[in-house]
Amino acid sequence: MSFLRQMFSGEVSGEDPRRYIVEAMLAAMEADSDVTEEEMDAFERVLEEHELFAGLTSDERSRLIDIAADAIREAGGGRRRVDAIAGGLPSRAHRLTAYAMAAELCVSDADLPEMEIAYLDSLQQAFALGDEEARALFEGARQKSGLKTVEERAAVMRRLMPRFVDCMALMAAADGKVRESERAGLRAVLRNIPDMAVLTREELDEAMQDSFDRVEGVDVSSALAQISDAIRDPADRYWTTVYMMIIGRADDRADWREVRCLQTAKERFGLSDSQMDHAMDTAARFPAVSLGGDAPA
Repeated sequence: MSFLRQMFSGEVSGEDPRRYIVEAMLAAMEADSDVTEEEMDAFERVLEEHELFAGLTSDERSRLIDIAADAIREAGGGRRRVDAIAGGLPSRAHRLTAYAMAAELCVSDADLPEMEIAYLDSLQQAFALGDEEARALFEGARQKSGLKTVEERAAVMRRLMPRFVDCMALMAAADGKVRESERAGLRAVLRNIPDMAVLTREELDEAMQDSFDRVEGVDVSSALAQISDAIRDPADRYWTTVYMMIIGRADDRADWREVRCLQTAKERFGLSDSQMDHAMDTAARFPAVSLGGDAPA
């Protein structure tokens, strides 16, 4: 099973991430106020053939379309729904998928109007995608391989996942002591982040334990310096910081050592104040999971 199937399995609901992906595609189609036959054909083909929507009945697919279309209509257009779409898709893999599919709709016909370009630009900004990342997805869409590009990004995420988890473990251990409740809580948080679906349950548990072993008792600045050498891409650095912030918010306490840890990450990863603000906003959109809670069965 691919990571997309793992992330998007289950019954359709009002907050199903696929609803927002469909919304991103519909907004791309209506961005220039002219829905072409080629765009409709591409839209229907995605819904009928892509594994993301495999297993859904025609009624369930229709429900996703209806929910998405109603939201766009009530907002007065797709451009006005961009921030809401980003809010409904807080994880990186969700956003990569939505952008790739929206771009595929935009390039499905021979024309790429300025309004469609403006829509993709606004989507890129709301999703906090780097220029190189967005360009790769767009070029993949032009070659009808946008989702292949997403899979390639997922492969990169898999390779870097131990470093992502290291940073999250650093945040959990920022107060100088790793408690069992924090280990259990971190496990719960990790399993609640769709991006982590690139790892199996066993791989995730192993990565978490290895990370705690690596970071326990180490100097935060030195550890982040080493991690920054391994995580070079600006987009990867941004999302590493998002994951750290998710852990920082999980215990619902403000600890000065956590603040210092984030400040060090900001410096080591070369992030701006606005990027840090955007990252915190993204982290706040993830469902809260207490670090002091029990791990899910």
